[in-house]
Amino acid sequence: MNNSLQTDTLISCESEPIQAPGSVQPHGALICFGSDGRVLARSATAEFWLGVLPEIGEALTPGYLNASARIAIDAALQDASHASDSVEWERSDGVRFDLVMHWSDNNLMVEWEHIADQTVMLAHYAALARRTIRRLQERKYASVDEVLQAAADTVRVMTDCDRVMAYRFLPDDSGEVVGEARREDLVSYLYQRFPASDIPAQARRLYVLNPIRQISSVNAVAVPIVPVLNEGTNRPHDLSHSILRAVSPVHIEYLKNMGVAASMSISIVINERLWGLIACHHMTEHRVPHAIRLSCILFMEVVTILLQQFELEQRITAEQGVRVLGAEVAFALRQADDPVAGLVTAANGIAAMAGSDAVAVVVDGQTIMLDAPWLVDRAALLGIAEHMHEAHSDLIVMDSLASALPHLIRPMTPTGVAAGLLAIQMNGDARITIIWLRNELVQTINWAGAPDKVVGLGPHGSRLTPRASFESWKQVVTGRCRAWNETDIFAARELKSILQDVALERLRDADRARMILLATLAHDLRDPLQSVDLAVQLMRSGLASAQEAAQRVEGSTRRMQSLITYILDVSRIRAGMGLILARRKVALNELLNTTVDQLRQTHPGVTIETDCPDLGDAELDEDRFAQAIGNLVNNARQHGDMSKPIRITATSDGMLRSIAIRNRLLRKQTVSFARLVDPFKSGALANPNNKGGMGLGLYIANAIVRGHGASLDAVFTDNEACFTVTL
Repeated sequence: MNNSLQTDTLISCESEPIQAPGSVQPHGALICFGSDGRVLARSATAEFWLGVLPEIGEALTPGYLNASARIAIDAALQDASHASDSVEWERSDGVRFDLVMHWSDNNLMVEWEHIADQTVMLAHYAALARRTIRRLQERKYASVDEVLQAAADTVRVMTDCDRVMAYRFLPDDSGEVVGEARREDLVSYLYQRFPASDIPAQARRLYVLNPIRQISSVNAVAVPIVPVLNEGTNRPHDLSHSILRAVSPVHIEYLKNMGVAASMSISIVINERLWGLIACHHMTEHRVPHAIRLSCILFMEVVTILLQQFELEQRITAEQGVRVLGAEVAFALRQADDPVAGLVTAANGIAAMAGSDAVAVVVDGQTIMLDAPWLVDRAALLGIAEHMHEAHSDLIVMDSLASALPHLIRPMTPTGVAAGLLAIQMNGDARITIIWLRNELVQTINWAGAPDKVVGLGPHGSRLTPRASFESWKQVVTGRCRAWNETDIFAARELKSILQDVALERLRDADRARMILLATLAHDLRDPLQSVDLAVQLMRSGLASAQEAAQRVEGSTRRMQSLITYILDVSRIRAGMGLILARRKVALNELLNTTVDQLRQTHPGVTIETDCPDLGDAELDEDRFAQAIGNLVNNARQHGDMSKPIRITATSDGMLRSIAIRNRLLRKQTVSFARLVDPFKSGALANPNNKGGMGLGLYIANAIVRGHGASLDAVFTDNEACFTVTL
C-alpha cells in the first residue's frame, strides 16, 4: 500500500464520528426532546419497547408512556439539573427499564435501557459498592500497580465479567496492563502493551467525557435514530453521554478478533487526562445493569482518589529531595568565586538532582564534564549548547538524541555513548548550559499482538482494520535512554531557577563593585592630595626642604595619575571609544627586556625567567604595550604560586609573533577567560590575592592588545596558567 493511501486511511480513522453514529444499541430506546417538549427524534424500535409514542414534532401528553416517566421528563425540561436523575420505569406488563437522561446540543436525550429479568434489586448494588469501597480504603497499598490490581479484582466481582484488565497509559499513550482478574482458561494479557492506536483520539475524548461504556453484544444490530439529523445543527445527534450509543464497526471488529462478545470500560481520569482504563471482557453476550455500572463509577472515583494520593505523595517526596539537593548546590554556587567553580564543587548534587550517567556544563565555550573531567567531549557538548541557543530553547528533553537531533554528535559518558539528554540553558553575563546524559537502555516490550493496524477493503473502499492477532509479540527497543520523568524536569527547572538567583546576586555584587570602585578612587585620590597639602605646609613652616617636599609631591602625583589613567582607560573602553595609541616601529625584544627589568626592580622577590628569540620589529605604542605585559605579569604574581618562577617565552612563525606568560597556579582556575577580563566581575575588589587593587589589569591589558590588532588568549591546566599575546 502506498504512503498516501495509508495516511488518508489513518486520518479517516481518527476522524470517524463515533460520538454521533446515528444509531443506538438494540436493548433499549432513545427519544430526543426539544427544549419546548416536542419529540425531535427517536430510535426506530422505540415503540416496540415503549408502546405508542407521539409523532415527530408532537409534545408528550398524558396518553403516552405513564405518569412517572412524564413527570421525570417534564422536571428535566423545566430544570436541566434534574436530567442527572435516573429512575426505574416499569411498563404496564411488568417489564422494567432504567430511565436515564442528559442534555446534548440543547436537546433532552431520554434513554430507556431494558433491565434483565434476573437482575437483583438496587439495594444489593448499593450494599456491594459500600463493602468494596470500605475494603479498598482499609487496605494499605505499596504501589499504584497494587491499587489497580485490587480494582480489577473488585470490578470483576461486581460485574461478573470473564476478564477485567487495569491499564495504565504511558507518556506515548500506549497502555500497559498492570492488573488483571480473569477466568483461568483465558489467556493472560498481564504486563503486555497495547499501542496508542488501539484507542483513537476521538475515543479518548469520549472516555474523558463519559466515564463508563458498555457493549452488550458485538453481534447486535444497531437501531437507527429517525430522523438521523438534529434539526438545530443539521448534523447527526451527539450521543457522547448516551448509555445506548452504537459502536464503531472498527471497534466491533477489534473485539471479535480478540474473541470478545461483550465489553465494558471504566475511565480513570486524572487532571482531565485519560490516565488509565478498566476494561471488562465477556466471551458471551453480557449486560451489566445500569445500577451496577453506577456503583462501578462510584468505586472507581475512590480508586482515582487513591491513585492521585499516591502520585501526589511520590511527587512531594521526590520534589523535596530535589529541593534539598538544590539547596546544597545553591550554597556551593554562592560560596564559589564564579559559577563554574560552584558547579564543579556541587557536581554530585547536580548529578543526583536528575539521575544520569554523566553531567556536563558548557560556559561560554568552555566545556567540563562535572563527574568525569577526563572524558570532556568538547565538540558534542558545544553542539548541544549551540543548538539550544539557536533554537531559543532554555529546556530540552530527549529520550532519543539520534531520533530527535540526528545531526548532532552523541556525547560520551564514562560508560558509553549517551542516547538521551536533559538540558537547561541560561543566558546572562555568561551563557551556561547544564546537560544531563543517559546511556542507552535496551528494552524488550511485550505487545499484545503486532502493534500495527492493517489496511483492508471494506464495503466503502479502503479502511484501517484492527489487528487480527493478539498473541504476545516481542519488540526490542534500542537507541533510547531511560525516560525522563516529571521529577527530572522539575529538577532541571529548579537548578535553572537557582542559577538565575545566583546570577542576580552576582549582578548586585557587580553593582556594588562599581560603587566600591568609585569609593576606592575617591579614597585613593584623597590620600595623595592630603600628602601634597602636607608637603606644602611643611615647606612653608620650614620643617621640610623644597627638595623633600618636591619628592613627596612627585610621588603623590604619580599615584593620582595612575589612578586617573586606569579609570579613564576603563571609561574609554566601555564607552566604545578605544584607547589612544601612538604607534611606531619598536624592537620587540628590547621592549620586552626593558619591561621585564622594570618589573624585577619593582618586585624584587619575584623570579621572572625569559626565553625570547629575536622577534624583529613591530608597530606598537611601546608604553601601552609595556603596560599590557606588565599587567599580565602582575596578574601572574598576584594569583600564582610565587615559589615558582614566572616564565616569559616567545616564538616567531613568519608574520606571527607570540609572547606567552606562564605561571604556576595555587589552585585550578575555573573562571572562563571571558569572565577574567570582565572589569566588574564579582570578587574583583575584595580578592585577598589583590589587596588594594581594583581588578582592572586584565581588562585593560586585553583592550590594549586588541587595540594593536593582536589577540590575547588564556589556557588553564590543573596547575598552570598561560596567557598568550599573538601579534
